[in-house]
Amino acid sequence: MPTFFQNKDSLPPELLARWDRAVIEYDQVLSEVCGDSETKGLFFYNAQREKSALFWRLLNGKKPLPMPPPTHYSYPWYEIIEEPGPHRVGDIGFSAYGKPLGQHLATIRGTDTEDHLFIEQCGWSVLSHNAVALAMLEALHGGDFTLDDQNRLMVAGPECPEWIVQYREWPAYRLFVQRYRRQTLPRFLDDTLRLVDKSSWSWTNTVVIGEREDGGVELESDGWFLEKIT
Repeated sequence: MPTFFQNKDSLPPELLARWDRAVIEYDQVLSEVCGDSETKGLFFYNAQREKSALFWRLLNGKKPLPMPPPTHYSYPWYEIIEEPGPHRVGDIGFSAYGKPLGQHLATIRGTDTEDHLFIEQCGWSVLSHNAVALAMLEALHGGDFTLDDQNRLMVAGPECPEWIVQYREWPAYRLFVQRYRRQTLPRFLDDTLRLVDKSSWSWTNTVVIGEREDGGVELESDGWFLEKIT
C-alpha cells in the first residue's frame, strides 16, 4: 500500500499551506461520488490521508477529475487518463472472462457470465475483440496449450490480438500487444523464458538482449498495452 507522505508535520511549507483547502475539497469530492451510499463510502473514502491518492493530488494543487478514473491495484489510475500512452499492463484476467458467475454474484451483476475484463484488478467493459483475441481466449480457456501456442497467438504486429475496452463513461481504449524491453535477474531467467501461464498471458516471445552492468539481464518480449482511442 503506497504512502504519499509520512504525516502532516512532514510536509514542506508549500503543501502545508494547502492542507485545509485540500481537506475541504477531498470531503466535497467524496460526498459527490458516494452520496448517501454507505457501501460507496467504505470503498472510496480513505481515512488515512497519507495513503489517499486523491488527497495527495489535491494537496499538490491539481483538480479532481470529473469522475473516478480506473483503478490500478485499487488505487486511482490518473496516468491512464492524463498521460499519453500506450501504457504497459501485465495483470489481465483473461481466464475469468466469459466464464459463469456464482449465483450470488450473478444476481448482483445482472449477468450469468463474466462480461468484464479485469486489467490490473479493475473491471473494464469489453466493447469488441478481433478474431485473434478470440482464438487466444479459447486456447487459454481450454487449458491445453504450450509455450509455442502462447508465442504464436500473442504476438506483436498487425495480426496481434486486440480488445476494445472501456471503463464507465471514460473514452474507449485499445488493448493490444507490442514489443518492449524489460529486465530480470539471472536466477529468474530460465522460468521467464519457459513460462507457460495458465491464467493470464502477461508476456510472450521473450529473447535475451544481453547482460546489464548491474548484474541483471536485458530482455525483449511481446506484452500488453493500453492506449486511448482518439
